[in-house]
Amino acid sequence: MLLGQAERRLGLADKLAAVIADPRNPLLITHSLASIFRARILAIACGYEDADDLDHLRKDPAFKIACGRLPDTGNDLCSQPTMSRWENAPTLREIVKLGGVLIDLYCASYAAPPKAVTLDIDDTCDVVHGHQQLSQDHHSGRRPLWPP
Repeated sequence: MLLGQAERRLGLADKLAAVIADPRNPLLITHSLASIFRARILAIACGYEDADDLDHLRKDPAFKIACGRLPDTGNDLCSQPTMSRWENAPTLREIVKLGGVLIDLYCASYAAPPKAVTLDIDDTCDVVHGHQQLSQDHHSGRRPLWPP
């Protein structure tokens, strides 16, 4: 619930939703884009990295409160299929705008924006052992597309 309060104070979900086009008919929308973002953000922050977990969390009273819903009488949160559709919907231009929102929030956390930010990224190859899905990509010697 504390994470939910922090998210609402920052307006993170609302700011992220504002840069994504929503082609849905407004009369047929059950879950706003901001509420979808909020559920996903809080699920990840609570250690639920897989969108499949939303099928169980969507009815959880404490999680509903954290997302701004009433625990018993409030509408359930979005389902995993809804979440998956939106995770794959943003265009490259929208993804860049999402990054801009995060950078703006980060800079706003300072009295004066920092002159520089250093990103310490470790691109060391992390070998996968066993027969995990997509493990062959880690052994092929291919480099990721980003950063170039």
